[in-house]
Amino acid sequence: MLYAGPAVGLMGNQPGDDRPDADDRRKDGRCLPGSSARHVLPAIRNFGLTLSLISLSACGTTRRYVEQPHLTIDQPEADVRHAVTELYGQETPYTVKLCEADPSSKECKTGSRGITATGVGGLLLPLTLHVKGITISRQNQAVDGLAFDASLDATVDAISPWCGTVRGKIVSRENNTATLELRDFYCNWAVVGNVVVNADLSIDSINLKDRVFTGFYRVTFHGTGNAGGSGYYKAVITRKEA
Repeated sequence: MLYAGPAVGLMGNQPGDDRPDADDRRKDGRCLPGSSARHVLPAIRNFGLTLSLISLSACGTTRRYVEQPHLTIDQPEADVRHAVTELYGQETPYTVKLCEADPSSKECKTGSRGITATGVGGLLLPLTLHVKGITISRQNQAVDGLAFDASLDATVDAISPWCGTVRGKIVSRENNTATLELRDFYCNWAVVGNVVVNADLSIDSINLKDRVFTGFYRVTFHGTGNAGGSGYYKAVITRKEA
């Protein structure tokens, strides 16, 4: 165990000892056998702080997420609960395909590989998570909307994670807002290991005719890897391909 305090025979002389002390040796520029011990613990602490700062700086921001945006529906007479039920109320399984979109045009950006979170994995290796879609395998009516079981179509640096069955819900609120929520589910993959993932997709428009919805997203995961991301998305609901 390293000790940051003075060490007899290393950091100073004892009474009556006429050997040059550490201060004298420092002045004449010679190697100091014990002088570095004073700096070991601060160096370790600084190194740990540096790693933490690197980890934090590498993670994407979630500041672009809007929690409850104003919702517009292509059928003005439909309220949010009716719209959500009609949008998602179809036979399972079906897929929600996702892309990063432009907030003005509400169209997918060129080359989009899904919604994205960036961060670091083991040994501070940079990583990027792309979620390209969600396949709903089962759903049922809930008090505040719809509850469902799903699987993710996602990659982390071209490697598909294993997340098993993901449980989520589509929340319809009395203030005419709605959000798709995926809460605290585990994923595992080689680059990262075990992480807990959360995803929120708030909805600002619903097109019932084309089964399309848009809005803002926020994705985070924490564990042996850490990442975050946010932005604007477009989602298209399709029948799952056989």
